[in-house]
Amino acid sequence: MPKPPRKKWPWAVAALVALPLLVAGIAVVVVVGKAASGPCLDKAQQAPCVGPGGTWVSADGQVRPRDAVAPATTSPSIPELVAPTSTEPLLPEPAAKDYSVALSVVSKQCFGSAGCNVVVEPKLSMLGASTLLWDCDITYSISGDDSGELIETAYSQGGSSYRVDRTVMSTKSTKVAPKATVTGVSCRKP
Repeated sequence: MPKPPRKKWPWAVAALVALPLLVAGIAVVVVVGKAASGPCLDKAQQAPCVGPGGTWVSADGQVRPRDAVAPATTSPSIPELVAPTSTEPLLPEPAAKDYSVALSVVSKQCFGSAGCNVVVEPKLSMLGASTLLWDCDITYSISGDDSGELIETAYSQGGSSYRVDRTVMSTKSTKVAPKATVTGVSCRKP
C-alpha cells in the first residue's frame, strides 16, 4: 500500500495558533505579578498606604509598624501644632505720656495785620517701649489758631509708622507759633 502524501509545514499551523496564546499568557503573568508585588493591601494604591498585617508603607517603600492611634488612611498624619510656651513680659497699654508731638510748618501765607494761613504737619515720636506692640489712635491738640484749640488724631502702627493729616489753621498775627500736645491714646493689639 502506498504511503499517504506527507503534509508539509504542520508545525507552521501549530506555531500560528500557539504564538498568540503564548503572548497573551505572558501578558497576564506580568500584570498579575505587578499587582501581587505591590506593598499596598489595595493594589490600586501607590505608597504611602496600609500594607500587609496592618503595617505602614511610606512613600520611599519602607515598611514599619503602624501606631495604634494613627488613623487607617492612605496619607501620613500631620503632627498637631502646639502653641509656644514663652514667658513674654506683658507690657502695659501705651498712654499719652508715651508719645510726643512736634509741629512742622509746611506753608505759611500772611496778610499783614489780618494774620496768617498756616499749614502744619505733626511729627510724632514714641517715648515708651510698649508702643511697639500696639496699634494706637493718638489724639493731640494744636494751639495758636485764632478760633481756639484744634483737636486732631494720628494713627500708629506698632509705634514705628504713623499716618497723620496736615492741619490748616489761621493765626491772628505773624508772631504766633503753633504748638501741639498729646492729649489721649486709644490702643488695640494688632
